Amino acid sequence: MLSQQTQESEESRVSSIHMLGVCGMGMGPLAIYMRQEGWDVTGWDDAAQPPMYDFLCAAGVRLQKELPAVQRVGHSSAIKPEHPLRELASARNISLVRRGELLAERVRERRLIAVCGSHGKTTTSGMLAQALLAAGLDIGYVLGGLYRDSQLPPARVGKEASWVVAEIDESDGTISHFSPEITVAVNLDWDHPDYYRTEADLEAVFAALFQRTSGAIFIPASSTRLRRLAKGTRVPVFAIDIDAGENFNAANERMSLAVTRHVAGRTGEPPLGKYSGMRRRQDILFSRPGLRVMADYAHHPTEISALLRLLCLERAGGGRVVAIFQPHRHTRTRQYAQEFATALQIADAALLLPVYSAGEAPVEGGHTSGICKAVREDARFRQIENLELLAPALREELSAANGAPTTLVFIGAGDIDKAAAAFANTLRWETLAHPEQPLGSRTTLGVGGNCAWLAEPENVDDIRFLLRASEARGLPFFVVGRGSNLLVPDAGFPGLVIRLSREEWKKCALSSTDSLAVGAGVSLREIAAQAATAGLDGFAFLDGIPGTLGGALRMNAGAAGTAIFDRVVSITWLSPDGVLREEGREAFDARYRDCTTLHNGVVLGAVLRGTGQRAPREIQMQMRAQAELRRARQPQEPSAGSVYKNPPGAYAGQLIETAGLKGAAIGGAVVSEVHANFIVNKGGATAADVAALMRHVSERVRMVHGVELSPEITLLGVSTALSA
Repeated sequence: MLSQQTQESEESRVSSIHMLGVCGMGMGPLAIYMRQEGWDVTGWDDAAQPPMYDFLCAAGVRLQKELPAVQRVGHSSAIKPEHPLRELASARNISLVRRGELLAERVRERRLIAVCGSHGKTTTSGMLAQALLAAGLDIGYVLGGLYRDSQLPPARVGKEASWVVAEIDESDGTISHFSPEITVAVNLDWDHPDYYRTEADLEAVFAALFQRTSGAIFIPASSTRLRRLAKGTRVPVFAIDIDAGENFNAANERMSLAVTRHVAGRTGEPPLGKYSGMRRRQDILFSRPGLRVMADYAHHPTEISALLRLLCLERAGGGRVVAIFQPHRHTRTRQYAQEFATALQIADAALLLPVYSAGEAPVEGGHTSGICKAVREDARFRQIENLELLAPALREELSAANGAPTTLVFIGAGDIDKAAAAFANTLRWETLAHPEQPLGSRTTLGVGGNCAWLAEPENVDDIRFLLRASEARGLPFFVVGRGSNLLVPDAGFPGLVIRLSREEWKKCALSSTDSLAVGAGVSLREIAAQAATAGLDGFAFLDGIPGTLGGALRMNAGAAGTAIFDRVVSITWLSPDGVLREEGREAFDARYRDCTTLHNGVVLGAVLRGTGQRAPREIQMQMRAQAELRRARQPQEPSAGSVYKNPPGAYAGQLIETAGLKGAAIGGAVVSEVHANFIVNKGGATAADVAALMRHVSERVRMVHGVELSPEITLLGVSTALSA
């Protein structure tokens, strides 16, 4: 057996590692931490998915299923010995190390603040890390979960930092590898009967940890068990008086701030810094008047009881709390069947799912049926045989509520969060997206059929959700403003149409003395009017263009020799991958009547700069003169605006007129007698009429002038039907 000195020497030479189960809440943060330390980290997870996958990629952790030539392989306890990559590592004589052992190695030379306990470890660790950073300490941390704020990573090395906060886990015995300077024990209930045969075995592990602690121990004053185990240790024991009832969040916050004051001598402002909450801890996945969908990681009876009591206290009179519970591990289910039943009876109804085994083999008495038996035929309890039957059962519960305010809370540490997210997403889609809505009547031409779905989102998060959901459903999407320069097919559009018609997208105000900040849903006429009132010159050309800013930027709309991009300072938009961007004019490939960069994105707003200052009265007079000229030169009947782009060195309208096409008609669609580059709806026109007339015009101009006209109008959902 290697001495500790020899082992540490070997560890210092190790620079490459492959981590199995790397998208797990334990392995992922550790992989990120080690990558920041300078390790070459690769990994694999049979269930890799965001957001942990995204954090790993951002940190430079490469995911690959093949086992590379590495010095070590790390694995979580969920990766069983028979896993193919573990077996391959053993066959190659590559050193295998468990997650807890690996974490202990990486923090051995740091001043460790170890957070432990039966529940609340992740929340307390997350709070404490942000509280210490807010207090001015450049600390490191390794969490066992993710912050709700997607900008905060789950691990951080820190620059020349000595302190590190780490969540340490007792479930597999690796807690014995840690010797903290400070131990924070948030609570202790008997758990993990698969590893600890008796409560005394579990208590002994914590007593030993307290003995190895070199600086201070923090425990809740209310825990007689922890007070007993910490008695007689050689370091100060701080018993924190937590007067927060059963509200775990308040208790965790008080503990975190007590440790912060001890370590840093102060707290920051705000005390918890950037702490935003932890994912899967009382997450609100969906909310509308009368209905709330939540998810929580609780998997021990004490946690479940506290959670449900809190929710029942919050509910309005006559409201209902429905618990959807997925037991975690067969051994825990067998041990606590009666306690689970008692805790769940706090809710008004409970749906019980099959046990999430976490790799355990089934044991007698360790199934969901054991909990159901413990409630003795309570009609409020229903056993759901599989996840496919869950959604219909939830619909029945909502129907049984008869309109009473209802909270659906999904509880468990397995994969129940996926079922919760799926149901919440379905509800959110049903709230935001409305089926079979008329679309043609929402265009300036007034022809065409329905769209399969229509949504009018209120914020950026709504739009992101709609983009993800439509992609998941295989639906194309299109963003519509006023519906100018748009032809909707008579058969409609078999996808999602997004209209930025809410107030959030209709804001228009001065951002500086020479610029306007404009929302994507603001009409071009409104932009011109606002600029004129402010004496801001250079926007009068927009007054006659029928559209909104978002669509105008997408097609680089313009008039009188000026285009909208001539005024762009920056654009805020969602790129096709859903990333919110704010980029300057140079980032966009705008050209005559097009900007392909924006084709698959969603414009949210822009900053537009004028050409100087002028008396408002002069600008308004210019706009009135332009309006009179338009009335004389452009048709007043419904149209989509200019039909064709002007070809180089010519005007489309003039080419169409000299080809003898003024007044040409197919059905109710007519080439305008006033301006030949307009097709008007004389009444009763169909999209097929308009498209057929456009093909006729294109063919005739090609025959007479040898010029290929390029449509300015978009035929929604069809790329080839507007030309011959």
